[in-house]
Amino acid sequence: MAFGAKDNAFSYFLLFYYTQVLGLSPGLGGLALFLALVFDAISDPLVGYVSDRWRSRWGRRHPFMYFSALPVAIGFFFLWNPPAALSEQGLFVYLLSLAILVRTLITLYEIPSSALGPELSGDYDQRTSLFGYRYLFGWWGGLSMAALMYGWLLQSTAEYPNGQLNPGGYHTYGIVAAVVMCLAILISARGTHAYIPYLRRPEAPKPFDARRIVREIRETLSNRSYLMLFVAGLFFAVAVGVSASLNLYFNTYFWELQPRQIFGIVLMQFFSALIALIASRRVSERWDKRQSALGLMVAGILFGPLPVVLRLLQLFPGNESPYLLPILMAHGMIEVAIVVAVSIILTSMVADLVETIEITTGRREEGLLLATRTFSQKVVAGAGTFIAGLVLTAIRFPADAQPGEVDPGTVAQLGLAAAPLVSGFFFIGFLFVRGYSVSREDHERNLTTLAGRAREP
Repeated sequence: MAFGAKDNAFSYFLLFYYTQVLGLSPGLGGLALFLALVFDAISDPLVGYVSDRWRSRWGRRHPFMYFSALPVAIGFFFLWNPPAALSEQGLFVYLLSLAILVRTLITLYEIPSSALGPELSGDYDQRTSLFGYRYLFGWWGGLSMAALMYGWLLQSTAEYPNGQLNPGGYHTYGIVAAVVMCLAILISARGTHAYIPYLRRPEAPKPFDARRIVREIRETLSNRSYLMLFVAGLFFAVAVGVSASLNLYFNTYFWELQPRQIFGIVLMQFFSALIALIASRRVSERWDKRQSALGLMVAGILFGPLPVVLRLLQLFPGNESPYLLPILMAHGMIEVAIVVAVSIILTSMVADLVETIEITTGRREEGLLLATRTFSQKVVAGAGTFIAGLVLTAIRFPADAQPGEVDPGTVAQLGLAAAPLVSGFFFIGFLFVRGYSVSREDHERNLTTLAGRAREP
């Protein structure tokens, strides 16, 4: 839930808040969030590598999880409550600094936490369920914050007739979400604390050797199936990131929805995560995980941009139509269910590589491998947001714009730019997933091989 609350904020609200409410140019806003992503390229694998080898009476993972709780909450609060009267340059530096801080601190929790999954179960299908529950609560955490925003915090006032432009709602959001993140991290760490004695212990520490560390990381990450999934995850995450970052722009200016109407769409997406939890387990039991992911990605490519494409072709209900909101609610529920189901299966596929790579290297490195999934998810709020900012700059979307007053040609250009971009990134991710080669039979064979090694004197 902590990562979901943070991810929802970065994906859906942060660019809009800093550009439309605080006045930062879209290009600079997207650039700040993209540069913060560069630091994740270092921190994510580093935290994964270190936590795989950490030795303490609380095991490999839990010290990092407990430590991150309070600092990430403090950083998140200040991200949404910047000092008044900052210049545009000052606002850019502030956003960049706080985004780096929050991303790094959430890394200290999310990577060790997700690395517990492969340790808790080696079963092919049960792993999908475990990660399904992680994504279920992750999405519910993020959606709860979004529902709070649209249902209560983004209230229209005489000064701000459109609630999405009311800065007070974002300030309160920073406080509430910070508390939720801190509590969720502490509950998660405490709730899994009892399993520490049953988790794997790392080998005795070796003297620090930078060349050995680089060599080990390269050996672990050079697996072909891993590389295919890593690149696929990046493109998949960028596709979701562009869509998420422009979501509030579409809801506000393309569909001209009010906060209460957006609140209805968000409520429907609570069902999306539940559908994805059930569907991901069912389809991966019936078909291979690889085939399941590919089929769902094709569905996302075709179904996701459908309302925008139909509107541009003038084959969709107008903004004044009573049918518009129910259609968008149903579409959003199905679209998000597809996205979450793909994410669950891709993460489960990464977990199945733990044993494959352990056979080759002799090292068990769940943290390092699953850092790629966290890194990919952060691309959602990094590269996706950066590209969204470029799109807004390219079409010269006005700042502080009021719904219904933006030039219709500019609104149409928003749809013309976003639809092919999102589908294109999804398709590239689809091509790379095809390169993954670990099947159910391969996984069972790996478990048997490792069990045999464990019995050897």
